[in-house]
Amino acid sequence: MPAAQGGVDEGSGANLRATWSDAGALVLSDGRRLVPEGIALPSRLASDAALPRAAERAVQTALQSCFVRPGAGRMDRHRRLSAAGGLACPARQDLAEEDLAEEDLATALLRAGAGYAQPAAQEGGCLAQRLAAETEARSARRGIWAEPSAVAPAADEEAMAIRAGLFTVAEGRVLAAGGTRERIFLNFGSSWRQDFTAMMAREDFATIMGDSLEPAMLRGTVVRVRGVVRAEGGPAMMLQRPGEIALLAGAQAGTKRAKRGGE
Repeated sequence: MPAAQGGVDEGSGANLRATWSDAGALVLSDGRRLVPEGIALPSRLASDAALPRAAERAVQTALQSCFVRPGAGRMDRHRRLSAAGGLACPARQDLAEEDLAEEDLATALLRAGAGYAQPAAQEGGCLAQRLAAETEARSARRGIWAEPSAVAPAADEEAMAIRAGLFTVAEGRVLAAGGTRERIFLNFGSSWRQDFTAMMAREDFATIMGDSLEPAMLRGTVVRVRGVVRAEGGPAMMLQRPGEIALLAGAQAGTKRAKRGGE
């Protein structure tokens, strides 16, 4: 029986078949809906209908002739089980079901191009391999990565605004960086009141970015950010943990300046 909303669901511990759901989840053969921890699957609410279609094909490829073993997790407000899981594929491994070697479910789905790596509070050391799997799929243009809309342009206010409420990966150049006593703001447009802004708590900055950088050094860098877009005047994203921002250009120079300044 499913756990009560917000309660703990221990999982069945069984190997189950799973199919795609356009609600950003998988449907397990025991009737439960599983939101795999560590990956954000595009849903029917995506800004571009091509993304969930591509994700569905990628999920079908990844799960073909495979079993999913959901771990312990929690029921979300939509009564879906949110949990990590394992994936075992006997047809590919030529092993008996009881001897299956399991792969992290999110990693397998990310490698197929089914969605976006989603840093979680409890990663268990999986974040690096999940990001690497996403990079592999992106380089090979698998699944969602064959679609131009898979990455949002951070400098495009309208493109970011239509993604409000959705997990999004965006890239762009930081035009201004600064903050208040409580928050650091990275602005991607000339009008900070309406353009897209990435934010983080000042106390989290060193944990997320590392000790060698200061906020002002991010001005002019090209970054990739990931998280749920929200409306705060203009579209915004709150960054809370490592993995939610990556420096793509201009980072090395900033780091070297920081190190020299501390010598």
